[in-house]
Amino acid sequence: MILGLGLTSPSHAWQDADKDGVPDIKDACQNTAPNIAVLANGCPIEAKASAPTEAIVCDIHDPSTYAAADCHNIATARVYFEFAVAEVDLSQWKALALVKAFLEANDVSLILVGHTDIVGTPEFNYQLSLQRAQNVKRILVEDYGFDPQRFTVVGKGISEPVADNYSSEGRRLNRRVQFIVKESYL
Repeated sequence: MILGLGLTSPSHAWQDADKDGVPDIKDACQNTAPNIAVLANGCPIEAKASAPTEAIVCDIHDPSTYAAADCHNIATARVYFEFAVAEVDLSQWKALALVKAFLEANDVSLILVGHTDIVGTPEFNYQLSLQRAQNVKRILVEDYGFDPQRFTVVGKGISEPVADNYSSEGRRLNRRVQFIVKESYL
């Protein structure tokens, strides 16, 4: 038993179904083929092809392509945070993988908007919301390799709740970073 919590083995915390060395909770590309080199997010390292490959078309200005099942609606993407924490939890990397796919398919810049729940001082919450957005940007730049100039970081603190701050579920939904398309990246 681990620390009296009734857990019999720590192995449940590290499951790697496709055996690529990345835990399933962080693996954005589960079911990687054997012996394929992967990035920290579990997705294969893409070799530079000599011939162009066909990409998914997800043009945000063309509703016929943007509505395709393979396109991610960036307006609904959210990265959620634990109470008073600015670090991105491993459970949120799947949401970041969707943002990555969107950015790869669209030459746009994003505004990363950090938010908090109402607990704490306005000053603390403003700084926390800013740190959350900065940490999401850091992952997009350092782990996914995007140009940092594609991102603007904004902290909103407690000013724009999306749910009731008087319930624990509402506060959980308010602790987030959301993504807004800014303009063409070119």
